[in-house]
Amino acid sequence: MRKKERQKWIKQMIGQESVSKQEELVCLLQRHGVPVTQATVSRDIKDLNLVKHVDDDGSYRYGLPKTDTIEKRRLEKMIKTSFVKVEVMNNMLSLVTTPGSGVAIGKLIEHVYHEELFSIMTNDDKILVITRNNDQVKMIEKELVAMR
Repeated sequence: MRKKERQKWIKQMIGQESVSKQEELVCLLQRHGVPVTQATVSRDIKDLNLVKHVDDDGSYRYGLPKTDTIEKRRLEKMIKTSFVKVEVMNNMLSLVTTPGSGVAIGKLIEHVYHEELFSIMTNDDKILVITRNNDQVKMIEKELVAMR
């Protein structure tokens, strides 16, 4: 498996599971058919800039850094020039953009809000964001509207 695919799996695993040790991540990946070693996972953790966050119960888990990223700044720029309208229903957000910008904005939303997302679908000028709960969708909507 290529590095990029493996790192995508790692992001997915730490978004779904509470992983506090490299060994746990190795086991999770192997259970899902991703062949890895502890050394490889260690390098991937460093490459992805993973950090340990405190969970609600006080335990530590791996996660992506919450710092301002290049992708977030790119998302802000694209929203400023391509935003048309947004609607929310339950845990879903529908974003209409100018033609030709939907896929690019969708990819940026996926990167910036990966922990909150359940799924995202995009086409040329529409993005459907599905979050894990209603609070997350409201937070994303508020942030996207503030970017306009």
